[in-house]
Amino acid sequence: MAKDDFGFEFDLKGFTESLTKIEKQVLPTAQAGFLNGIAFGARRSLLAYAEKNIEGSPNAWTKRGFVVKKATAANPEYSVEILPEQAKYMQYLVNGGERRVGDPGATKYDVRVDSADETKNRFGNSPRHYLSRISKKAKREKDKRGKLAARRDKLRASGKSVAAATWGAQKKSTDSGIFFGKIRNTRGYWQRPEQRGGKLKLLVRFADAAKYDASFKWTTPSPAT
Repeated sequence: MAKDDFGFEFDLKGFTESLTKIEKQVLPTAQAGFLNGIAFGARRSLLAYAEKNIEGSPNAWTKRGFVVKKATAANPEYSVEILPEQAKYMQYLVNGGERRVGDPGATKYDVRVDSADETKNRFGNSPRHYLSRISKKAKREKDKRGKLAARRDKLRASGKSVAAATWGAQKKSTDSGIFFGKIRNTRGYWQRPEQRGGKLKLLVRFADAAKYDASFKWTTPSPAT
């Protein structure tokens, strides 16, 4: 027990013990808050860097993959990470490498290399499910053309005109048709010309593999506060 010059008594030992208890409770929490501020600043810097260095800018799904694993009072460590699903795609930008059939971003049969400019959104990517839509459309067309060919064979065999069983007679006025094939060493989905003798248009190009150079420097930006 201590006594000051004015006759006021106070428990110095108890006060010291209380202060130590407060320090143990408050300081780790304050430290975690400070570290998390740095972490979220680093995340903002990485997103800003991604906007400048990813061709066409990252889309909303990619941005959601940049997350902060926050520090706590019990564990004063933080990290800025990419979620596993987004990391599967980002790995080619961060580490470089070769994407092959079956890898993330590829199909079971091919690796999509590029798409027609008019099919891309402002991020430089084809709209969601675009490939699935044109694949199904090409399959429907192939089936229909097969049936029309069989129908023409029957008409010819019976000496009748085949005009009504041609693709031109069946298709919509604005639909020239699409198909999957290899033209001049380029494999992909092609749009048929509207007029006979016209030019084919490549919609999606495929290859067996696609090589990537490391272009996204994960440690380059400094935290922005």
